[in-house]
Amino acid sequence: MSSEVLARKYRPQLFSEVVGQDHIVAVLQNSIALEKLHHGYIFSGTRGIGKTTIARIFAKSLNCQTNQNNPEPCNECSACQEITAGRNLEFIEIDAASRTGVDDMRELLESSVYKPTNSKYRIYLIDEVHMLSKSSFNALLKTLEEPPDHLVFLMATTEIEKVPNTVLSRCLQLNLKVVPLQSIAEHVKKLLDLEDLQSDGDSIDLIAKAAQGSIRDALTLTDQAIAHGNGALVKSEVANFLGSIDDSHLFSVIRNILLGDGDATYISLQALYEFNVEYALVLKSFIEHFHSINMAKASLGSNLDAYQELAELADPERPEEPLDELRAEPLELEERPRSACPLPPPFPFFFFFLPPPPPPRLSEGWFHGQSSPREHDPDFNH
Repeated sequence: MSSEVLARKYRPQLFSEVVGQDHIVAVLQNSIALEKLHHGYIFSGTRGIGKTTIARIFAKSLNCQTNQNNPEPCNECSACQEITAGRNLEFIEIDAASRTGVDDMRELLESSVYKPTNSKYRIYLIDEVHMLSKSSFNALLKTLEEPPDHLVFLMATTEIEKVPNTVLSRCLQLNLKVVPLQSIAEHVKKLLDLEDLQSDGDSIDLIAKAAQGSIRDALTLTDQAIAHGNGALVKSEVANFLGSIDDSHLFSVIRNILLGDGDATYISLQALYEFNVEYALVLKSFIEHFHSINMAKASLGSNLDAYQELAELADPERPEEPLDELRAEPLELEERPRSACPLPPPFPFFFFFLPPPPPPRLSEGWFHGQSSPREHDPDFNH
């Protein structure tokens, strides 16, 4: 197995290798095939979803010496290989976070008037373009409005709202979306097979879920999981280093709430607390489960029989009331320190999430973070 990290070793070099951005790839390939090119492109989206990678592949396609007007670069000619290695004279990549001043932009624009010597286009890739200063953006406007025929600007940003509208109106905007969970899981599985590493589906699903739509984050977590598991991915080990909780514990809490069994609910919550969990992560997991239950209750389908079972336990007299309709107060707990959550019980705020179940056998004050009546029971074992 190579010591190079997965995100760099398996970085896409062709449009066909890009994961989860088919709509962007189609636009760029059609532009090349029809020779309808724009002088400025701006790629926006969250971290690790392929903005810079797609821009580099597009640059190779524009200057490829073998596949003229072909949507895919050959990756064999000198131009493609030089762009891949980052040493092509006509492909200039700039980190706007470290070159924010107007003097840097003026120096860049002064060299843009000269035609390329061994390529069709001179291409500037400005990464994190939103970091440029106001003066730098103003200096860029005139060139963006009336650029030379040989010049193409490619810009990438994670914060499109910080880019001035005067710049946006002069560029073709391409908004990348977060990568679907299933696509991330399939991609991670494919790379693990190429690396000849053992894994199971549950561990890959945990990594894909923790990546939150980012391919790069998924591969970084995979590297960590490989090191943590001594070369193999096992669900228990992955869940341990991610700080995840097995769904069976969460389902137990929800099931007891729906059944109106206060004693069993208290025991289930206390069991969660013993795992030393992060409250914000568990809260998000509960929200996701309640949403899935609501979808199952609305007969929109679910991938797990457990959701169907919990949906049947929900109040049948109120089928249209959403189970995932949350109040604003519980969400504020995500920003609170762990010590701000009253204990015991560990998670009293979960009861806000569902329509009120049949009255439990615990006093109402317990649900609002007050002391449990069990604390005053001499027969209760603390």
